[in-house]
Amino acid sequence: MSPQQTVEAFIAHWNACDTDAIMAMCAVDIIYHNIPMDPVVGTAQMRAVVEGFMRDIARCDWQTHAIAASGNTVLTERTDIFQFKDGRTAAIRVMGTFDIGADGRITGWRDYFDSAEFQREFASPNGGA
Repeated sequence: MSPQQTVEAFIAHWNACDTDAIMAMCAVDIIYHNIPMDPVVGTAQMRAVVEGFMRDIARCDWQTHAIAASGNTVLTERTDIFQFKDGRTAAIRVMGTFDIGADGRITGWRDYFDSAEFQREFASPNGGA
């Protein structure tokens, strides 16, 4: 798989809410950083974050508006839409950067987004989107 295809497959696994498939695409020493927050290092910590987040999620719909690859780095412009099990929805605009290692696994994942938008969308009792 090319680096871009790797990221496209990773996004498809998020849209399927398939934590095991998401994690299988990540290097053991991945650095996962939602830029307004502290980074998470390694698959054990990342799995804990992903599973904690997915606990309340019924469905993901990450819409990729633009994607570009340069070597082993892939940039995405997305809207990440989440439907919660209680019926709420949240949508955040995201710029993502993925680094792909020689073995084809994701070694770095950085998402940049507006923390005020995130807080508004995820805190809204009636859903934000």
